[in-house]
Amino acid sequence: MATDKTFAQSLWSWCCSLKLTIVLASLATLLTMGGSLVMHFNPRVFSGMDMQVLNDWWQLRGADNLRLSWWLPAAGISSVLLALNTLCCLIDWLGKVKTRWRKSGEYCIHCGFILIVTAFCWGGFGGWRLPEQVLQVGQTLPLPELPGHYLRLDHFQPVIGDSGRPLDMLSDLSLLRGDLVLKQEQVKTNTPLIYGGLVVVPVSFGQRADGFRFATANGIIDLRQGAQLALADNGLDLQVLNFWPDAARSGAGQVVYRGDQLNNPAFEFVLSRAGQPLWRGWYLLREGLPQELRRHGVILRPTDPLGRYYSVLTANYDPGAYLALVGSVFIGVGVWLALFSFYYKRARGDRPDVA
Repeated sequence: MATDKTFAQSLWSWCCSLKLTIVLASLATLLTMGGSLVMHFNPRVFSGMDMQVLNDWWQLRGADNLRLSWWLPAAGISSVLLALNTLCCLIDWLGKVKTRWRKSGEYCIHCGFILIVTAFCWGGFGGWRLPEQVLQVGQTLPLPELPGHYLRLDHFQPVIGDSGRPLDMLSDLSLLRGDLVLKQEQVKTNTPLIYGGLVVVPVSFGQRADGFRFATANGIIDLRQGAQLALADNGLDLQVLNFWPDAARSGAGQVVYRGDQLNNPAFEFVLSRAGQPLWRGWYLLREGLPQELRRHGVILRPTDPLGRYYSVLTANYDPGAYLALVGSVFIGVGVWLALFSFYYKRARGDRPDVA
């Protein structure tokens, strides 16, 4: 019985030992430093790693390149073991807090480190990222990992400098759960939308052709998908069903979509009178106005393409973010207490002067 107790005490003392802390901290540091050099010289494997959750990157690339990535789980295991060693020290201190309360600062730092490592593991395995999601004004983006939640872009305005260079991106976003608005925020550089563990940041923007400006018998009009033009002279209505920035006719005469880059724009029209359709078809601007529209006296002369800005956003979800924040607070408080204790002891002569 005494032997078992002695072994348990020895094991506990080893788990709490400073020597073990030094070994694990040195091992984790060396693995991380060496791994950073491996990352630098192997961008094919490690590029884009910071744009993914660690677990996703490991399944996608890390597990298939163990010769280059073995150090990463080794560093992770070392860090987790160091956190467990720190936890043992904290538990041991809590059992003797009445006689060792002056070390509260150091053990606040211990607690903060444990929380941060826990938060990192939680986020690495339970978090997710949606990189570079294109969103136009009025569109909603479903968040697949948060069922029933959506992002909606209510308004977007780029800030362009006098030199023509973009200075900022102003996106008015709404976070929805079903039809309920959870939060509204104007997202811009260094100002993300934050809700729980969700962080939405702007990364870029662009402009996409979504219609054309035409000269008609009644002046200049803009036609986009869903627009309707009343031809007052003969009681006809022309409705835009679709607009494609780039289209082509197949060998069978069908119009096929080719992409979002403006090249050969095409409109799908419905011509009607008193709600009764007279003709439905495609107008490819490079082919000229269809004969059926000309026969009904429709005049459309294209002048300029119309574009609409879109915002490119990245949505990140880290369930351990607030736990990491709490850990950081503990470390900050611990550093302050440790400094106060150190200088208080020096003032009382409890510690020798440091040369």
